[in-house]
Amino acid sequence: MASKKFTLLAILVMGAAASGLCQLGGVLDYLDSTKVSSKKLPQYNEWKNNSKTNYFPPKPKSMGQLSLNGGLFVVDGDASLQPGWNLGLSYRKALGYVVSYRVGVNYATSTGIDYRKNGNLGNSQVLVNTYSVPQGPGWYVHSYKTNAWIPSLDLLFNLNNVMFHKNKSKFALYGLIGYSPVIYKTDLDALRGSGAYNFASLNNDFFARDRKEIRSDLKDFFDGDFETPANVNDRSPNFNQNGPDNYQIRHSVNFGFGTEFRIATRWSLGAEFKYQMTFDDYIDGWFLNNGSLTTSKDNLIYTNLFINYNL
Repeated sequence: MASKKFTLLAILVMGAAASGLCQLGGVLDYLDSTKVSSKKLPQYNEWKNNSKTNYFPPKPKSMGQLSLNGGLFVVDGDASLQPGWNLGLSYRKALGYVVSYRVGVNYATSTGIDYRKNGNLGNSQVLVNTYSVPQGPGWYVHSYKTNAWIPSLDLLFNLNNVMFHKNKSKFALYGLIGYSPVIYKTDLDALRGSGAYNFASLNNDFFARDRKEIRSDLKDFFDGDFETPANVNDRSPNFNQNGPDNYQIRHSVNFGFGTEFRIATRWSLGAEFKYQMTFDDYIDGWFLNNGSLTTSKDNLIYTNLFINYNL
């Protein structure tokens, strides 16, 4: 009989203990003063006595983060995709456990040589004047360079760190969405010096080969001097400078995802993919298709590596 009573008592004690663990969920019980350091005990007593002059537990630390980044930059437009590069500086600040904001600026540049004959001479008045029939073949090959300054304001959302009840977290995965105006200037390699390229010497057999071979030979064909401003959209905002030889500014939005890995107390490394929608079809200098405006807009792609320092 005594054995049965002992067994029943043990079951009740174990059940009570299990119930307590379920309620706490493995998180520190802030009502237990034995878990409070002697330094914070006065603050704890004020909080427990419902004092409004102080709060306990303390607000989680929220460091700022300064970052350098660099990586690939691609103009996703009418011309074939070819990667350039970008460099940037940014500052990130947490707004809570999940959301943080980041402000930054990037400089990006990309050059591209297409692999096709292009009859859209209206991409620049220089092309019209130089390669129109009968003085020219009536087509050209698109070769461009885009330089851009891209400030940004992004919201970042931690996807794996909603519960921050850890002293340190070594790995983070996040998504992002933001606003990034793009300030850009695009030029074409349309002339050899002050004269015309001999595009007529590039016959049909030249363009019937693999794209990689065509581009390789075209790199030797062009002189690499991007001397001709590409036509631009004269809509606002454009700094009130409609001329194609001036920088243009366009509103745009971006989204992406990234990861961060802590390598020291204040240092971490990150990798990020970002896609930016510009709503502008002039960024790669090619906005016509068979004499009509193209329906697709040019967008920007970044793949960056980050070096982060917590301030």
